[in-house]
Amino acid sequence: MDTSRFVQHIGKLRYIYRARFVQRAWGFSGHLAMPDLSSSVHVGKLRYIQSIYEAPECRNPDTLIPYLLSPPLRWLSRLQAKTQLSKLRKNPFYYYIIARTRYYDQVFTDAIDSNIGCIVNIGCGTDTRAYRFAEQLKFHGIKVVECDQAASIAVKQQLAKRMWQTDHVTYVSVDLNDHGWPDLEHCLDAIPCAALVMLEGVSPYINGISFAQFLSFLVVKLHPGSVVAYDYKMQGSYNGNLFRLPATKHNVIAYHEALGYRVQHLELSSGLASRLLGNFATSHTCSFAEDALIKLTIPD
Repeated sequence: MDTSRFVQHIGKLRYIYRARFVQRAWGFSGHLAMPDLSSSVHVGKLRYIQSIYEAPECRNPDTLIPYLLSPPLRWLSRLQAKTQLSKLRKNPFYYYIIARTRYYDQVFTDAIDSNIGCIVNIGCGTDTRAYRFAEQLKFHGIKVVECDQAASIAVKQQLAKRMWQTDHVTYVSVDLNDHGWPDLEHCLDAIPCAALVMLEGVSPYINGISFAQFLSFLVVKLHPGSVVAYDYKMQGSYNGNLFRLPATKHNVIAYHEALGYRVQHLELSSGLASRLLGNFATSHTCSFAEDALIKLTIPD
C-alpha cells in the first residue's frame, strides 16, 4: 500500500472508530432520538449538513432540523461533513434532497397563500415545515396534521413540544402499509374545506397495493379543490412489491385520472435539480434520475 492510500485508510479507520465510540457513549445517555424509519433521520442528517456547509445558492433551507436530531447525531453529522463532504456530494441523491426540500417548501407555502384550510403531512419524519412556517400558518388560521408510524410520531411530538409552540399541530399515528387508517380518517372527516396532503419521500417504502388503496381513499375523503403532492420511484428501480409507476408521462397521468384526480404538475427528479439548483448540482455529480414528483388536485 502506497503512502497516500495508507493515510486515507487510516483516516477512514479513525472516522469509523470515533463514530462507533460516540454511538456507544451516547447509547444510554437519555437523549430522545427519533427512529430512522424510512430513512427519515438519514435525510435529516443530510439536510443538517447542507444547511451548514453548502454555499447560499445551494444551501438547504431547513434551519430547524438540528432541533430534531440528538446531540450525538449532530456531532456525528458535523464530523462526517468535515471528513467526507466531497464523498457525500458525489452521490446524486445528496443534491436531490436540497432540490426536493425547496420543492416541497414551495408546495407548502403555495397552500398557505391559497388559504387552504389544513395541511396533512404524511410520513412527516424529521420535517420541520409546521414550525418553520408557523407564523404564516397561524396568521391564516391553517392547522397542520403530522402523521407517521407510531414510534416516530410519538418522539416527534415530544421533541416539537419542547422547542416550539404546537397549538396549530395535531399528531396522528399512521402506517400506510396497514389496511386501514381510522385515526387519519377521523381527522380528514373533521376538515370542513379543501386541504393539502403531502407525502415527501414516502411512497418508495410502501407496498404497491397499499399505496394505491391510499390514493383511492384520499380522493373520496378530501373536499374538491384539495391538493395531493407526493414523489415516487419509476418502474425499473428495485421494488419487490413496493409502489412504482411507469416512466412515461402519459401512463402516469392516465393512472391518476382513472382514480379521479387531475394532474397539475409532473416533473422528473433530474429536471427538478436542474431547475432549482442549476449547474451547481451537476458540477459534482450526475443528476438523480430515479424519482418523479407529482401534484394532483381533486376536481369539483
